[in-house]
Parts: sequence; structure tokens; C-alpha cells
Amino acid sequence: MHAVAGFFALGVLINLGPRIGKFNADGTANHIPGHNMPLTVVGLMLIIVGFWGFLMACVIVPGEAWSWFGDKASTIYGTPITLSALSFNILMAISGGIIGSWLFTRDPFWMMSGALAGIISTASGLDIYFPAMAFIIAFSAGVILKPCADFLERRGIDDAVGAVTVHGTIGLYGLIMLGVWGSGFPALGGAAGEVPTINLIGQIVGAAVFFLLGFVPGFGCSWILNKLGMLRVPKGAELVGMDRVKVPAEGYPEWGGDAGIKPAHPAE
Repeated sequence: MHAVAGFFALGVLINLGPRIGKFNADGTANHIPGHNMPLTVVGLMLIIVGFWGFLMACVIVPGEAWSWFGDKASTIYGTPITLSALSFNILMAISGGIIGSWLFTRDPFWMMSGALAGIISTASGLDIYFPAMAFIIAFSAGVILKPCADFLERRGIDDAVGAVTVHGTIGLYGLIMLGVWGSGFPALGGAAGEVPTINLIGQIVGAAVFFLLGFVPGFGCSWILNKLGMLRVPKGAELVGMDRVKVPAEGYPEWGGDAGIKPAHPAE
């Protein structure tokens, strides 16, 4: 799911183009900071809190599934899992992602994004990983997070919030890691030898499929919207800022206030 969403965003960004002032004539990128780093970090933390419920709902089947394996709950594939095991692995994934990203960036935004990367990188195997393995995979995802974002930026893609990197790139990374560390584990409930098992080739093929399922419709839909002039706001609105164009209140008066330049019309 993350890979599909992340590469859908990549298709959109290719047609949307970079923000004004993001890239110089020689192709080098400029850093455009957000308005409020504390609120950005709080927002990322809220997403992480939401992941606890989100992952529980994705992995654990309610109702009769609780009795399929005695006192154990079941995953959507019919394999056993417990709430405590899943919760602990999520915690290890958050911790590993935060630590790995912070050690290599010293940046609060990428630190909390690293927590998301940690969860996403381990989501495919949260029902089978040992806690230590979840931590190691998440840590490595946090380490490669910023370099992956830089790689994208050097190719002229302006991924302002890191959506392509955190969800797309790390989503594919998590799929492949499951093929490495979960190889041979039954992919469905059933007796050994009677059900398919996880393998690296299958996970790589799946990663390629999910890439295409996200990128192709993302690029196609945004290409149509771009041709219709519906994808991007007018240049004047972008220069003034969408806060001031859409909301008649100054959320950040220190950035200009009444002394700033106000458009006569949002389209100007």
C-alpha cells in the first residue's frame, strides 16, 4: 500500500514540477524550510500514533479469527499473531527508524520521518519478525532515508514532504527485506508443504508490480489534469503563499503581515 501511494505521488510530482525557487539554473537545489518545525514534528508524531491502530486493523482479523489458532489471533493470511507481539514490533520499528535517521541527519524532520520509515520498512513482516530483527531493518531504513531523498532531488524531483521517499522507496525496501529475512516462512495458514512460502524473487516481482500500480495511474491522472490546467495553482498564488490566498487570516505574520505584497485577486 505504501509503495503504491508513494510512487503514485512520484508520477504526480513529475507533471507538477518543482516549487518556484527550488532549483537553480545549474540544477542545484535550494532548501525551502517549512513555516513551523515544531508543528511539523507534532504532525509526524500524530501519524505515528495512528499507525498503531492502522497496523492492528490491517494485520489482525477480528471476530472468529481469534479462535482459529486457540488463544492466538490471526493475520489476514491465516497465520498466527498476538496483539502484544505486534505492538512490540511496532515499537521496535519506531525506535530503530528514529535512531538510524537521527544519527545520520541530526534533523528533527528527518528524525520523525525516520520513525515512519521504520514502521513502513517492517510492515510487511511485523507478524513474523523477531523484535531485534524489526529494529535492525527499521534502523537501516532510517539510515538510507535521507540519501534516497537526496538521490531523488538530484534528478529534479521536488518531493517537499518526503512522500515518495518515505512511502515509496522505503515501501519497496520493506517488501524486499521480507524476501530476505522471511524467506521460507509460510505465506498462508496451512500445513508445511501445502501452502506457498515467502521468497526473495516473489517479493521483488511484487515490488515491481506495486511500483507500476502506483506510478502509472499517478502519472496518467496528473498528466490529464496538467493539460486541463487543473494541477497547479497560478504562479502569483504560489509566490504569495496558499495560506494568504485561501485563508483571509495571517497564520504567520512574521513572514510579511500587512507589509507584505498582497494580490488584488488570488489568480494574480
